[in-house]
Amino acid sequence: MTRDEPGGDTRSRIIETARELFTAQTYRAASMRDIAARVGITKPSLYHHFRSKSELLASLVEPPIDELETAIEAASEQASAGIGPAEVRRRVLEGCLDVMLAHRETMVLLLHDASVYGDETTGTMSRVVGLMNRAVDLLAGPDPDWRRRVRAAQALAAVTDPITQLPDVPAADLRAELLRGAAAVLATDP
Repeated sequence: MTRDEPGGDTRSRIIETARELFTAQTYRAASMRDIAARVGITKPSLYHHFRSKSELLASLVEPPIDELETAIEAASEQASAGIGPAEVRRRVLEGCLDVMLAHRETMVLLLHDASVYGDETTGTMSRVVGLMNRAVDLLAGPDPDWRRRVRAAQALAAVTDPITQLPDVPAADLRAELLRGAAAVLATDP
């Protein structure tokens, strides 16, 4: 098998290399030429797998976005089935946190690289923003006032932002502490 073979292995190596370069250099700064060179393929071969850098970014971020959507929708279905708001909040926080911990490097890209938010990535990034808004709605509970919405947004930030800022903390330890912090935020009375 050659490195230039159009199989799934080459595609996976391209995606992993793109993640590394986008994270190290930013999405905007990393070029398709850089990615091809690092993978050991020609630039035309790279374009055989991905028509554009934005398509490559979408292939990188869509699996965790799909997982986030699944976690948020599962909590939403539970809310519709009559489960209590506290349990819905727990499921939203745990679901989002587990996905983000499983995809820490990709979350760095989504949460800290403003260059991923451009005209060519509007659809993908709008989806991320929409999911985070849906998570805040679920965390705020039924008929929230603005204070409850603020605390819901703060709680979501409490479980998402530190993931990218503390890459050396073991996932299980970080998970437990982030959930404690988010619970504390949600429990605060106005």
